[in-house]
Amino acid sequence: MWQRPVCVGLLALALGYLCLLGPELPHSALRHLSASLLGGLRRARSLEGRMVAAWQAAIVRPARGWARVAVGVNACVDVVLSGVKLLEALGLEPGDGKNHAVLNSRQDLKEAFAHFMEKGAAAERFFSDAESFHHIAQTASEYPGAQLYVGGNAALIGQKLATNPDLKVFPLVNSIGLNEQELLFLTQSASGPHAALASWSGVPDVGVVSDILFWILKEHGKTAERASDLTRVHFHTLAYHILVTVDGYWGNQVAAVAAGARAAGTQACATETIDTSKVFLKAPLEFVTSQIEAPSKISLNPDEPVVHWHREGISFHFTPVLVCKDPVRTVGLGDAISAEGLLYSEVYPQ
Repeated sequence: MWQRPVCVGLLALALGYLCLLGPELPHSALRHLSASLLGGLRRARSLEGRMVAAWQAAIVRPARGWARVAVGVNACVDVVLSGVKLLEALGLEPGDGKNHAVLNSRQDLKEAFAHFMEKGAAAERFFSDAESFHHIAQTASEYPGAQLYVGGNAALIGQKLATNPDLKVFPLVNSIGLNEQELLFLTQSASGPHAALASWSGVPDVGVVSDILFWILKEHGKTAERASDLTRVHFHTLAYHILVTVDGYWGNQVAAVAAGARAAGTQACATETIDTSKVFLKAPLEFVTSQIEAPSKISLNPDEPVVHWHREGISFHFTPVLVCKDPVRTVGLGDAISAEGLLYSEVYPQ
């Protein structure tokens, strides 16, 4: 572990001696040695540290700040506790996982929990039995150490934005934020691209995600002939985020997608800034931008972690996420990501 830093340290020491004892060396030689030293120092930093530094440089406020923001109206109370502890409190033994579109019993809850826990994926399911649901909710809220938070997409986003612009509510949608489960449900329900995919396996394929996001804005986004106002989609999954926009409507999206990724790392780990010892890189180091069209192959550069590509009037901004090793709070994380991305976005006047 120490070999690389020791080598870099020895190189720095040697360079210092050369400058002190050999002033007659040509400047070109010293410049070459200095460049080698800087390159060694850059390589010695962790991938995570290089990404954090690059994000910090990229995250700048938009030229035109927000004056008013509209969010939907919904709110609830989120009960946060260990899922395993809740199942134990309900008297449910560990067992095989199974996906359920609708939960009808505590047994269905246990199976769905095990199914998505094994995949490391988030999931939302409707519980059809009101009596059983209220019993589960009461058990969860009364469990020792359970924490209560403001919940609901609108309440969380409004809470995040309230210290910045004024909030106004009306039925116009310019931008949406969603995760991998919601994205897959959307394409399945509307027979979009990759609709035959039953579920994600591990980290969602970037090319597949990109195809679905492109379809959303190309087929359902704003055009001169279509009444839709939708021009922006902020996709977030555990390992990476993608911001997709119709050209000509949004600016500062490099900063916006980087800010959303930074928020994911800080909120999940409950830290003010990203602590690189508490996070790790889970995103693919190489990926293709489409599984349908002729794709571009992209290799991740931690010194320039925001990647941009373009497809028929639609722009994509991708960045990896530094995933918290021991997350403290993930409830409402998607809404915090969406809100942070909006704060750093600029809407072009039309």
